[in-house]
Amino acid sequence: MQRKFITYSLLFFIPVLVGFLAVEWLTISIPSHFSVNKKYIEKSGDSIETLILGTSHLMNAVNPEWMESPTLNLASGNQFLDTDLKLYNGIREKFPSVKNVVLEISYSHFEIAPNGKDFWKNSLYYKYYDVNCFERTAYFKDRLVYLSNPSFFSERIEEYYIDKKNIPSFNEYGFNSNDGYGQFTKQNYNKVKIDTIKRFRINIEPNLNLFETNVATLFKLLDSLKKQNKNVVISATPMYLTFLKKRNPEILNRRDSIFNVIQKKYPEVKFLTAETDTIHYSLKNFWNHSHLNPSGATIFTRQLESVLQSFK
Repeated sequence: MQRKFITYSLLFFIPVLVGFLAVEWLTISIPSHFSVNKKYIEKSGDSIETLILGTSHLMNAVNPEWMESPTLNLASGNQFLDTDLKLYNGIREKFPSVKNVVLEISYSHFEIAPNGKDFWKNSLYYKYYDVNCFERTAYFKDRLVYLSNPSFFSERIEEYYIDKKNIPSFNEYGFNSNDGYGQFTKQNYNKVKIDTIKRFRINIEPNLNLFETNVATLFKLLDSLKKQNKNVVISATPMYLTFLKKRNPEILNRRDSIFNVIQKKYPEVKFLTAETDTIHYSLKNFWNHSHLNPSGATIFTRQLESVLQSFK
């Protein structure tokens, strides 16, 4: 009886295990910013001089290929200050040559909830960067990418293998140069159509508690960078006109007040605030209302390089 139970159990679990391993393999075989970064780190980690931290705004805005110093862009979608701090603390000793750290403080950066210890991308940081952001002991299962966000990766598997759409084109530095599936591209950069889009992602809900929490995290990170004698650039990437008009003045003014505090408390920190720059950036430089496309990244990367040069 016991032998039959074991046999039936194996007959059930083995196909399930094989199926899961197949799904995991399909997931990690899709090219990603993380997997390309891992290869770049293995190849050039000792020579990296500039680290980029932040959300997809900076991920889309900085192409390390055009930077003078070897640069690693660790920015990623929905990656906020608490994760930036954990990621930097977990990875900094691997890069002995780092001199510059670029941070993002976008319009509502201080009034968005921190990622926390259960952020699904913690598995990606652990697998690809070997950094534990879980705030606990990490286990083997924490390296399994598909399980970190099954719905997201199921959609990516369908897009990549079946529909063959939204296919990224990464250079060796993890920058995606394919703008073919940007929201504005799909509208053929038709200004009339784009300007009448009423719904797009923007936070207009003030939250003083989150503001205080996130500001404290930023100061903790800045204090650490100051002790390590790192050159720091605080950046805010360009936003499209309709995004700028919809910003909540209360959120904006609070963010800008911290910029003033930073200038006094950390006078060595430099700023690249291109959020309202409508001179250098036009409609055709945007992926959507709040992200640059590769042509916009060309401009922003050059601006960033100019700021970094001022440290010399």
